[in-house]
Amino acid sequence: MQMCPKCSWNNFDTARFCANCGEPLRGLLGQGDVLQGRYRVLKVLGCGGMGAVYYAEDLRLNNRPVAVKENFDTSPESAAQFRVEAELLATLRHPNLPQVFDYFTEPRTGKQYLVMDYIAGEDLEDIVQKRGPLDERTALRIMMQVFDAVEYLHRQNPPIIHRDIKPSNIKVQPDGTAVLVDFGIAKRYRPGAETVGAAAAVTPGYSPPEQYGQGITDQRSDIYALGATLYFALTGHAPPEAIERVTHGDKLVPPSRFNPRLSPHIEQAILKAMSIRPIDRFFSVTEFKRALLTPTTRRPTPAYQPTPPPSPSPTPRRSRRPQPSPSRYQLETAGETAGCFMTLAELLFWIAILWAIFGGCRGCVVIAVGFVLALLMGWFLGGWTGLALVLSVVVPLLWLQKLLYSLGKRSGVTV
Repeated sequence: MQMCPKCSWNNFDTARFCANCGEPLRGLLGQGDVLQGRYRVLKVLGCGGMGAVYYAEDLRLNNRPVAVKENFDTSPESAAQFRVEAELLATLRHPNLPQVFDYFTEPRTGKQYLVMDYIAGEDLEDIVQKRGPLDERTALRIMMQVFDAVEYLHRQNPPIIHRDIKPSNIKVQPDGTAVLVDFGIAKRYRPGAETVGAAAAVTPGYSPPEQYGQGITDQRSDIYALGATLYFALTGHAPPEAIERVTHGDKLVPPSRFNPRLSPHIEQAILKAMSIRPIDRFFSVTEFKRALLTPTTRRPTPAYQPTPPPSPSPTPRRSRRPQPSPSRYQLETAGETAGCFMTLAELLFWIAILWAIFGGCRGCVVIAVGFVLALLMGWFLGGWTGLALVLSVVVPLLWLQKLLYSLGKRSGVTV
């Protein structure tokens, strides 16, 4: 019998699809199978491209619940690597890591198995899908525990690279403790050695570019996966696959587009951790943690406000003498004109008296008065031009009057 990877339904070995849900079958263990005469398999916890994880019970320890990790790769190279790595993982002790306490190879199938503590609780992927993106405080509280676990792995000699950090591999227990599970593709770091076999497995969106194909992975590969997992926890969106970012241009959407309340220093730390080139990422988990927990001291950029143009300085003006008000000016002008006419009238009066005393005729008086008035009007209306025009008209008239006067005197007519 074989269980369905989705619903754990037991199906015949010859079946290709689950009789209960229709899911394609993967040739997994059957429900109730017992491994090593000790571990009875009950259901499927998860299944990927390189292996599966089962929920089982330890028959030797009062049916203690355990998790059994199955590795699908049965090649000799994978078997040799599994043996070395399993021995190393069995020595690890950390509150945020499950304890590996047994490992073996099944003689009948050649598949390798790791037996570790079963961690109860929801995984981070389910939590985000049910509740939506987490707030910064909750996400960091969970992820800081995972950071501590990865930092512990990297401090081993030689360092251990997990290579499969993702939301579904982070279990959050009811008391809030976060545990990084699934050591199926973890391996020791050997500088310059290429990643082969099961350790070359990838998870789209969370595995870095160097983990595809025959690349060289190191601690910075886990840092990329940590940044991608935190990206998902804060946005609710899985990041794009790393190989697509390499081949089609970097299409990583900044997390603040999905979560505008995200702090700038956290966003910058995530983007740096998820850089395509390993050299551009944080060198260590400690450095990554420091960037997340240390807000930038840079002051926020104030909103743009246009600067008003400077007011032009007043142009200095020459002081002018105060001008009289129009009403006063008109009164003064009228008074001066009246005074001139009064003086002229007085002058004409005395001319007339002198003319009468000395025997002048009345016609000559009229002509003299008219001559003076004409000169005065020409001066007021046209200035020197008006005065010249009056003279050019009046003088010929005076000459004509004198001529007529002489002719009249000769003929005995008095003008």
